[in-house]
Amino acid sequence: MTTLWHEAKLIDITEDGRNKLELYRSNLQGAIKEHEYLPITLASDKRIIDLAVYADPVIAKAVNIYLEKLAADSGASDIYFMDRNGATLAASNWNSDASFIGRNFSFRPYFQQAKSGQTGHYFAFGITSNVPGYYISHPVRPDGTTFAGAMVVKTHLEALVQRWTRGSESVLVTDQNGIVIISSNPEWRFRDLAGLDNKDRPRLIASRKYGSYPLEAMPLLEGRWPLDEGPTTLSLAPVAQDETQSKTTDQTTGTLQNRPDTPGKTSYLVTASNLPKQGWRMFLLTDKSLLDRSVISAGAMGGAAHIILTGLIFIVLQRRRAMMEQLEIRDWSQRELERQVRLRTTDLMNTNQRLAEEISQRSRTEDALRTAQAELVQTSKLAALGQMSAGIAHEINQPLTAIRNYAENALKFIARGNDETANRNLKRISELTDRMGRITNNLKTFSRRPEQDNQPVDVPVQMQKAIDLVLETGRAGVSNITLHQNGDIKPVIAEASQLTQVFINLVNNAADACQNIEKPEISITITGGEDRLIVKINDNGHGILPDNLPKLFDPFFTTKPFGDGLGLGLSICYGIIRSFGGTIRAENRPQGGASFIIELRYDGPVETDGENGISTSMLPAARTSPESSIHFEQHHGQS
Repeated sequence: MTTLWHEAKLIDITEDGRNKLELYRSNLQGAIKEHEYLPITLASDKRIIDLAVYADPVIAKAVNIYLEKLAADSGASDIYFMDRNGATLAASNWNSDASFIGRNFSFRPYFQQAKSGQTGHYFAFGITSNVPGYYISHPVRPDGTTFAGAMVVKTHLEALVQRWTRGSESVLVTDQNGIVIISSNPEWRFRDLAGLDNKDRPRLIASRKYGSYPLEAMPLLEGRWPLDEGPTTLSLAPVAQDETQSKTTDQTTGTLQNRPDTPGKTSYLVTASNLPKQGWRMFLLTDKSLLDRSVISAGAMGGAAHIILTGLIFIVLQRRRAMMEQLEIRDWSQRELERQVRLRTTDLMNTNQRLAEEISQRSRTEDALRTAQAELVQTSKLAALGQMSAGIAHEINQPLTAIRNYAENALKFIARGNDETANRNLKRISELTDRMGRITNNLKTFSRRPEQDNQPVDVPVQMQKAIDLVLETGRAGVSNITLHQNGDIKPVIAEASQLTQVFINLVNNAADACQNIEKPEISITITGGEDRLIVKINDNGHGILPDNLPKLFDPFFTTKPFGDGLGLGLSICYGIIRSFGGTIRAENRPQGGASFIIELRYDGPVETDGENGISTSMLPAARTSPESSIHFEQHHGQS
């Protein structure tokens, strides 16, 4: 019985060891992968590529500061860039006594791996810092093929070692040379586990891969380290006895002959696992005394169980006669139970049949639902196509109207002999045809434009163009349009022609709202804030009904009479402003009329969680300066 218990307990301990080893393995891989993305990401960074191409000291200085901050934020030990020859041009520790700047590490395997086009992985002591760490490298290729240098990140594994040291298990990791590089027992670290040849040991010590450690052998007394993932048993002596016992160590196999009666030795059950990517091997050592104590406890429990069992048998024999008398009653109860089971089985079969029918009916319903969904998708596609066609017609209508007015005026100026004004009108007709071409080539009104189309735009200039065009076409019918500028006006990231289109639409809408007003006025204010710019287009018209405010930017919503508009103008403006990373909203003014407020960012579009992008509550107070005002009077008869 003790033998059976011993075998069962051994299986339990082995299985528990495998589970714990897998946790340690995952923990180690997680610590390595924490910074694995950094060299790959930095290898495509424009600052690193410029430094690799030009090797400019000014660029290197900026990269030094960038890498220093990145290392502090990410928790990496060191981040540095080496050129194609292995010379370090920039490093996060540029400002320390142990700076890597100017040092050449081309002899390091991680540089050779990056040079061959691979992501390098290497564990070693730092040549400059003499601190062990894990190096991850990635090639830098400015043109996608030519090797121009290597981006390297060094990460400390010391925090992981300290956590393992505080744990209750004994675990260690060896590299491809069989040297212990990580261990929960600090005295085992950087010791030879596999048994190095006499010719290999001086070479590894001279390479400084393991610092100044002499790479002494592990104090193995009995057994052998496992060569596969199966459990083995071995005994280790205290590290303090290692020097006196190392003379009898077999350096080829890493084993020692049996030494009975060796004081202070500890026996372990050893489980192993591989880390193929790094070429490392991990071992979990479980104290064998736990198994021995368990077997002793099992023997004592077995004896007590035998005594109890003997007493139970005696009691059972005494009660056997009484139990025989009850057998007949039990047999009758059994037969009754079987009858009840047959009845319940019949009920269950009927229930299962009904469920099968319900499942079949539900499958048919789901097929019908999928068909309806497919038809709905097709209908949505057709509706979207109609909206797109209407939007293009709306966008081209304004340039066509302007072209007609310019052409008619040009004929009149030619007849009068005013060639200069006629030429200016013809030039503007050419610009409008170019604009129509851009409209037809960019069928994106409700979706974000590509970011590379957005450039720094001077908002006051574009607003002046919009005002000029509105006045020249005679659409506005308003003789008083004022433009005010407040604060520090800086360029915003947008697309100039589309921004002008938004301004034209809003000024025309303001002019339409001022119809039948005795003294129509349109006031435009541009205010510069800390990180964004605010444009307000105010009119003194009849305002917007409160019920219409929530629906104002919905496609095909219009308050104009039938045939005067499609209800797409404000919806298109909304889509364009959102594509710039800004917001647009409307509100009624207390003194009468409506106000459309546009917020534009200086640094371009950003990803936001809200429906309308940037919240106006986040806008900082604008820096005010003496107000400047530009006043435009309508010139009748102007081209």
